[in-house]
Amino acid sequence: MRYKTKVTVITGGREYQPGKVLPADISADDLLFLKSKGFVEPMDIVTVATEIANEEDDFFGFNESEPDELKSSEEIKKIRSKKELVRYAASIGLNLGDGSDEKSLKELQEEVINFQEEYDQKEE
Repeated sequence: MRYKTKVTVITGGREYQPGKVLPADISADDLLFLKSKGFVEPMDIVTVATEIANEEDDFFGFNESEPDELKSSEEIKKIRSKKELVRYAASIGLNLGDGSDEKSLKELQEEVINFQEEYDQKEE
């Protein structure tokens, strides 16, 4: 079952505004909390498909401005999931998607750190 938000929900490092469909892979604990507080409502499968299609139509391209704040190398090394690291990398303009499944978390962390260091050198 999929759920639509009634309030702004922040989970898994992403923000979902009221009326947005939550991803299918939301953690069971987060979903249980949201349901207990009445912050989400269940949706039938046809409505979910329509909502997701409409959200894809709202996409206006990438924001190529600088990210709000870059993480330090220590903060990057504290990231413990590839999924979260890939999401952060995408937010700073680095695509780790190709071949990231074959690499270790540590290798991906080093790629992100190196990317940020190269970016900083270009800015100087």
